[in-house]
Amino acid sequence: MNYETMEKIKITPRVQHLRDMLFEKMPQIEADRAVIVTESYKETENFPIIKRRSHAFRSIMEKLPITIREGELIVGSNTKMPRSCQTYPEYSFEWLEAELDTVETRSADPFYIAEDTKKTLKEVHKYWKGRTTSDLATSYMAPEALKAIEHNIFTTGNYFYNGVGHLCVQYDKVLAIGYLGIKKEAEEQLKKVDVACSYYAARRSFLEAVIESCDAAIIYANRYADLAEEMAKSESGERREELLQIARNCRKVPANGAESFYEACQSFWFVQMLIQTEGSGHSISPGRFDTYMYPYFKKDYEAGKITLEFAQELVDCIWIKLNDLNKVRDAVSAEGFAGYSLFQNLIVGGQTPDGKDSTNELSYICLNATLHILLPQPSISIRVWNGSPTELLIMAAHVTRTGVGLPAYYNDEVIIPSMLSRGVSLEDARNYCIIGCVEPQAPGKTDGWHDAAFFNMLRPLELVFSNGKSKGEQISIKTGEIDSLDTYEKFFKAFGLQLKYGLYSDYGMHKDVLQDLVMFHSSE
Repeated sequence: MNYETMEKIKITPRVQHLRDMLFEKMPQIEADRAVIVTESYKETENFPIIKRRSHAFRSIMEKLPITIREGELIVGSNTKMPRSCQTYPEYSFEWLEAELDTVETRSADPFYIAEDTKKTLKEVHKYWKGRTTSDLATSYMAPEALKAIEHNIFTTGNYFYNGVGHLCVQYDKVLAIGYLGIKKEAEEQLKKVDVACSYYAARRSFLEAVIESCDAAIIYANRYADLAEEMAKSESGERREELLQIARNCRKVPANGAESFYEACQSFWFVQMLIQTEGSGHSISPGRFDTYMYPYFKKDYEAGKITLEFAQELVDCIWIKLNDLNKVRDAVSAEGFAGYSLFQNLIVGGQTPDGKDSTNELSYICLNATLHILLPQPSISIRVWNGSPTELLIMAAHVTRTGVGLPAYYNDEVIIPSMLSRGVSLEDARNYCIIGCVEPQAPGKTDGWHDAAFFNMLRPLELVFSNGKSKGEQISIKTGEIDSLDTYEKFFKAFGLQLKYGLYSDYGMHKDVLQDLVMFHSSE
């Protein structure tokens, strides 16, 4: 496989049409999920919190409007309109309510919102006053931390307003055994829980929530099967057959394990989209897509059941769907993350658990999909080591030369040893993926969330000049009036003290991970 081979496989009119549809209208804010989740939480106020979540997820899967867009081969959308978004009042809502009349005209990532949607959301929001995760997080913060946020020393940013995300789940497990298989595992574990154990109630609630969530995902897929069958009745020819195949796929997966590459593509997409629908985090990262999807491609390709061209079109369709997902952020965060980006990191190449090169045909197909779609999602990356085929590097270079800023290149020969030094096993280190921006993780096993706040490094410097005051208020320690800091050494020491205070002394941060910063040595 090489670039010359892939160059002959052009973007299809179908994919081009789906891409064009993403930009026909401004992205919209829809209120369906907010209404459904609020109704669910009202019904379950006496439930354990994890059961409230699973009940809400099931309600969303049962009631959220569904649509199959014109010409789609891979289906599943959490909004009626392309590239639009739902809202998540259980996390926060005050910022959105304050921006309802400006979100459409702001410079970064504007969203259209209808007047009736505004009214619906305002009504929904009444229930969540004092009940959101942001309210809970605020209650845990020390007064000094809240003061620091107020004075722009640090910000929790969009983590405060939406789900955290930053994970790569076991896509391969869903592809292999489906949600019915996972449900069976949970049911077997539930039978083993000892009522005499101290964790019985929590464990039982967790497993029951897993079972309910698996059922919910299956219900959702079957709704799409029903819709595809209904739409097929009014179609003829090729599109009718496509819709009937979509229906068969959705009856099969993600309830059961996938057998064909087409089924695997559809199952993958349901997993990806439903995680986003449940929590609205960003950096929900597909990880080593070319590795866990390859067995399904290889089986079909070698049996003559799929061509390179159709496999490419299916992957292109997934790339379209990844760009169809969206979320609304507050105005400040939107400026920081402009481009409607969700940082869904998908990585190709690298090594097998026994240290052999893992590059395969899908590695090239994924890079070619990025050349076809030329949009931000997925945040495609490539693993490079001394066993990487030259042809793969050339293919990646062709993507780089387009100027889209992709792919990102990651060096196995640096990252794998660094993960080993942190206690990760050699097999897991060789299997690493990237989550979000640059976070190497063992997929399905470790949490890719590496930051809880964004610290403003210039504020401690400003506080040196003001002796710890901001807007006339003493918000930090006193390090001396500026005219007393008459040498660089005195100034640098004052900066180190302000920095220490801002990062961990009284703002509730952890000093153990900050000891090696050079600025801290100035205040010893």
